[in-house]
Amino acid sequence: MLRIGIAVAAAAVFALPPGEAAAQVKIGVFGPMSGDAAGYGQSLREAVELVVRDRNARGGLLGKKVEMVVGDDAGKPEQAVSVAKRLATGDEVVIMLGSISSPASLAASQVAQQTETPQIVISGTAQRITTQGNAWVFRSAVPDTKIAGDLADFVHEKFGDRKRIAYIYVNDDFGRGGIEAFRARAQRYGMESVADEKYTRGDLDFTAQWSRIKSANPDLVIDWSRYTEGALIARQRLQAGVSVPLLGSDGIAHPKYLELGGPAVNGVYYTTHFSPATAAGNKAAEALIERIRSTYNKGTDYVHAQAFDAATAAMLAIEKAGSTDKTKIRDALRTVEFDGVRGHFKFDQKGDPELVTHIVLVREGRETDGRR
Repeated sequence: MLRIGIAVAAAAVFALPPGEAAAQVKIGVFGPMSGDAAGYGQSLREAVELVVRDRNARGGLLGKKVEMVVGDDAGKPEQAVSVAKRLATGDEVVIMLGSISSPASLAASQVAQQTETPQIVISGTAQRITTQGNAWVFRSAVPDTKIAGDLADFVHEKFGDRKRIAYIYVNDDFGRGGIEAFRARAQRYGMESVADEKYTRGDLDFTAQWSRIKSANPDLVIDWSRYTEGALIARQRLQAGVSVPLLGSDGIAHPKYLELGGPAVNGVYYTTHFSPATAAGNKAAEALIERIRSTYNKGTDYVHAQAFDAATAAMLAIEKAGSTDKTKIRDALRTVEFDGVRGHFKFDQKGDPELVTHIVLVREGRETDGRR
């Protein structure tokens, strides 16, 4: 068993010796540890494990060992609420790191507010996560308004003569928010929407959507999906005979997308919060890439990077607060700054990180720098 003392909410709990619980600083970590988005959750857990392990090797926090308490929300908002309540009240964590999806993160944020527990959302990009007036919520991910706007800028720079845009996206906060933000920026460049195709999360057949998109004769297609549906969409695009450029959201920026999509994702551009292909020169990023490879025998994805930065911010805030008082930790988060794996990290007034958006191009089954 790992020395960091992992307990899994709604699953097995590792018992601590009498009196040991009081000697722990508990950090709650939750996300989809099961289901079709479990790849994200696994990356979240792995990255936080590394940060907790490092901190405990240096003596822990406030003279106590750091304990990571993990909860599985399966990517479902209602389950995220249940897990967040258990972490904040039953497990008495001092801060929560999660979740991955915007709907789950938004649902859990209400628990953060009600229980006055700081929350750092890992990957949820919906703008309203940090604009709903909830002073207890921060975010490690760049919000969709910036991501989508940056992608529209890239389209203008790379494909300046292509103005007829088709959209395909998941019909939830994540999908709608990304497409709305892209449209708003695209209008500056005279781009027009010729197709608008939605789907429900978990759908497997996109034949009808691709048929309508093909009939609309777009210059390129914008896909705002997560990796499971995104890979299917890419494969079925070829079956539908659509050959115009396909550009995707940060939701598909995961090794599983390359694995599930196979040759069909070659030539796809997508935004990402982090990629080894664009990390050259960042010492912290290079170190994380090596540690993920040596510890877990896998590549580093953007959730690893987001979670690593979020956990680092949490540790520094607790240390700066000099206390496990949740209000003091929250206030300390607003002043934390450090050189993270995605660049210099600090939260703005809304609780969002001030970071850049990366764009990659899939070539021969691997990510490359899309701006080169």
